[in-house]
Amino acid sequence: MIYKLPTRYEEFTLLIKIKTPKPEKIHLKVYDEYLKNTIFTNRWKTINGECSFFVRMPISGKSALIKVWNDRIGDNKEEDNSFEVVEIKKLPLEKRLDVLDFTNSTLRSFINFCTRFCFNAGHLSSGTYVSSDGKFTIEYVPTIISSKSGKELETPARINKDSGRIQVSQKKMIPDTIPMRMAILLHEYSHFYVNKDIDNESEADLNGLLIYLGLGYPRFEGHEAFLKTFINTPTEQNKVRYDKIKAFIDDFEKNNYIVYE
Repeated sequence: MIYKLPTRYEEFTLLIKIKTPKPEKIHLKVYDEYLKNTIFTNRWKTINGECSFFVRMPISGKSALIKVWNDRIGDNKEEDNSFEVVEIKKLPLEKRLDVLDFTNSTLRSFINFCTRFCFNAGHLSSGTYVSSDGKFTIEYVPTIISSKSGKELETPARINKDSGRIQVSQKKMIPDTIPMRMAILLHEYSHFYVNKDIDNESEADLNGLLIYLGLGYPRFEGHEAFLKTFINTPTEQNKVRYDKIKAFIDDFEKNNYIVYE
């Protein structure tokens, strides 16, 4: 089932309430009506009775489509009696701007540039993109290649630690949701502009997530961005990193977070 929602470039939290008569694996995809590969969320829950999806949307386009389907039946049926969409409603978006230093012009500039890039990355051609003030550069390449081995790297993005220039893989970035793209690029930004130790991955994870969560982006995609990155490199180091990420996101709402220690 597909529902159209006028979004009018607003920011909000989207509530989708769904009811099932028995346990069903229900998928939800929210995406831009007009721009390809521009997805706000793509997730699922096993629902038994009534349950709500909450989709935080700090950015939106003119109009979005909400697609809901039962995994058991498939996504190509116009009618499906195995579940009921009880309600679709816009709610206010809760942000935590108090954790961000908006007196920092560098941070403000990057958020603006990064938001625009992440919203449009699904249909942008490869090339070099520069922020309007000239402070930031993203090199959007088909894949990221190691300068040492000549082989494709698994990383979706990396930052030059001398210049601050960010390189982004189209192959990795295009399938991602907009929030996942934001989480990854805020991580790269943090390496160069926020970290005390530019090489420390966990420090960049948490510094980037603080910005991401403060702007009101969804917790679900905050997890997914890193899980997707780590799945092909399941090292002990990445497990430790993810444990810290999970604890940080879980504690964020409780004001019980430590960026780095």
